[in-house]
Amino acid sequence: MRPPARGAGFNPDNRFAAQHTELEPDALVDDEGKPLPLRTTFLRDDSQSIISWNDSPDIPFRAGLNPYRGCEHGCAYCYARPTHEYLGYSAGLDFESRIMVKLHAAELLRAEFSKKSWKPQTIMMSGVTDC
Repeated sequence: MRPPARGAGFNPDNRFAAQHTELEPDALVDDEGKPLPLRTTFLRDDSQSIISWNDSPDIPFRAGLNPYRGCEHGCAYCYARPTHEYLGYSAGLDFESRIMVKLHAAELLRAEFSKKSWKPQTIMMSGVTDC
């Protein structure tokens, strides 16, 4: 049964996890049998850098910035979903309901721009999330 207001209809197992949890179907519905709403949890992401670099000839930019990981929009076609598995979560409902927030994004970006080695260039914002 699809949770209300979510794009993913299920929460597949993380392919890297050695153990898996399966909830009883009764734990996901209220007393009337209606699906319980899945609340979004915002979790702290203590990344030490904010800019991701790529050297791919088919991508028109080298630098990317994502202020958080995960996305409530729940687009089924999103290519960023599998990145949540590297964090120990699922690419399904976890991607939509467990958002990793980079609390120090502004400070990290300011530090990057302050480096003498910084060369002004285009930075792709939110390539794996929607702002």
